[in-house]
Amino acid sequence: MKKIYLSLSLMITSTLCFSQSKFNREQLFLGSGLNLGFFNGFIIGLNPEVGYSFNRIVDAGISINFNYVTQNDPNFPISYRQTIYGGGPFLRIWPMDRFFLGGQYEYNTIAFSEKISGTVQNRVSYNASSLLVGGGFGSRFIGQSQFYTSIMIDVLGDR
Repeated sequence: MKKIYLSLSLMITSTLCFSQSKFNREQLFLGSGLNLGFFNGFIIGLNPEVGYSFNRIVDAGISINFNYVTQNDPNFPISYRQTIYGGGPFLRIWPMDRFFLGGQYEYNTIAFSEKISGTVQNRVSYNASSLLVGGGFGSRFIGQSQFYTSIMIDVLGDR
């Protein structure tokens, strides 16, 4: 059911992005986010996206994510590894200059492993979907550049 929902969402977003009577190549945008973190392990991730600015208020597109996380237990010889990849459609509405409201559906695959004293003891893989909603702050110059920071909350609650 989740894959059907994701497929329908991607088709609707694609149709919305490219069914305008006047497609303007300058309103198409590509970008990416980079995640880096270090503390008892590390996090590295890449979040490319492609989208279209329909007008001064609405952006829509598709985002992909890839994250690799390691964590070492400081008290025991245990380490955890997690690889997450997925993606889905997004929508951003800019009601005021520099502020936006947004939503993004994601369907993710998660591979998790646990090493105890250097030997893999547990390996699990599962899927989860999320519906992220929130807002952010940024600068947006259609056809030139865009930079933003956002806070999003998963309202779907798929563990």
